[in-house]
Amino acid sequence: MELRAPRREDAAAVSQAGIRFGLADETTQDIEAWFDNPVMNMDEDARVAVRDDAIIGYADVSDRSGVGKLIWIDVRADDEALPGLLDFAERRARAKGARGGKAKVWSPQHNAVWQSLLESRGFVFDSFSRRMRIALDDKLSAPEWPDGISVRTYRRDEEERDVYDAHQEAFSEEPDFEKDPYDEWVHWSYREPFDPELWFVATDGDEIAGIALCRPERGGDFNVGWVNILAVRKPWRRRGLGKALLEHAFREFRARGKTHAGLGVDARNEDALALYGRAGMEVERSLLWYEKAL
Repeated sequence: MELRAPRREDAAAVSQAGIRFGLADETTQDIEAWFDNPVMNMDEDARVAVRDDAIIGYADVSDRSGVGKLIWIDVRADDEALPGLLDFAERRARAKGARGGKAKVWSPQHNAVWQSLLESRGFVFDSFSRRMRIALDDKLSAPEWPDGISVRTYRRDEEERDVYDAHQEAFSEEPDFEKDPYDEWVHWSYREPFDPELWFVATDGDEIAGIALCRPERGGDFNVGWVNILAVRKPWRRRGLGKALLEHAFREFRARGKTHAGLGVDARNEDALALYGRAGMEVERSLLWYEKAL
């Protein structure tokens, strides 16, 4: 087995390695978008594992803050490639990390081999993230908007930066928050199939109170509408705006013929989990997050 820097033409094989690893909803197009990420140095910070001319794994390491306080490790591979890829990832994490920093890495819920390897290397379980899902039928609740709130679709030319700022502000108190670099946010927000008619902006006068930034598919499945970002700014919380935005998105998905809707959530956010439960969503699957001091 050898490790080398990935090439864009590797995307389909990396997607298949992810499926074998336990991540079934990242397509070749998703991997290509990741390879095109403007803030990633793929030559230095990513590797594919190759055996007999076949790709059997992938790893990368990223420092979103740029200051080394939190290094994100992403590995998806066949069992035999896991130790070598983790060796690479840990070396790069130590090189990029600052004193007092930590590395975080995810695992599919049922990949015991990977979890055992992480624990043997000193990684400690930290938290879950959940994938939640709801079947969309003809009985979807109509949203009840708080007084003074109106909702419309996104005006890209006028408010790109304002929506970016609202997104970052709304998540700024979350555990492990790091502000998205603006160029990276733009890259991920507008990757295909981007649809501005599925970006919903709730306003109170001239101010953005909340956003629901949605996508017309997940993992190439166009029967699923995906709520990529749901955020309510602090002055407008506890008034039902998050639930109204979610229900508004569900009804739009249903109008487009979607049979299901989904989203991801950090399980440490108990308020968000409770909101999604009240809206009728259920946990579909979980990811585990591990961390290690650098």
